[in-house]
Amino acid sequence: MRSGQWFVSSIGILAVIGLVSLLLNHPFSLLRTLFSIVIVTAIFVFAFRFFLTRGTDRAKLKDQKAFLKAAKKSKRRLKQRLATTHSSSTHSSKPRKKTLHKKSNVKLTVIEGKKTKEKSSNVLSSIFLLYCGY
Repeated sequence: MRSGQWFVSSIGILAVIGLVSLLLNHPFSLLRTLFSIVIVTAIFVFAFRFFLTRGTDRAKLKDQKAFLKAAKKSKRRLKQRLATTHSSSTHSSKPRKKTLHKKSNVKLTVIEGKKTKEKSSNVLSSIFLLYCGY
C-alpha cells in the first residue's frame, strides 16, 4: 500500500474508534452532534439551491411567459381561421373524401439461406430439453 492509503486508512480507523468510544461513554452527545450536522447540512443545501436556481428560474419564467403568449396568439388565429371558413362555407357542402394512399412499387425478394441447418439445430435443442425434463 502507498503512504496515502495508509494515512486514509489510519484516519478512518481512528474515526471509528472515536465514534465507538463516544457512543459508549456519551450516547446522547453523539446523537446531538449528528442531529446538528444534519440540520446545518440541510440549511446549506437549501440556501445553495435557492441562490443558485434563483437566476435560472427567472429565465425559465420569461420563456414560459413567451410560450403562453404565443399559444394564446395561435389559438386566436385558429379561431379566426375556423370562423372565416365556417361563415364562407355552406351547410350543404359535400363531405370530403379521404385521400387514398398509393401502394408502393417495392418488390421484396426472398434470400435463400441455410434453413435446414436451423431446423436441425432447433430439433436437437428441443430433444435436449425433453431429455432434461424442462
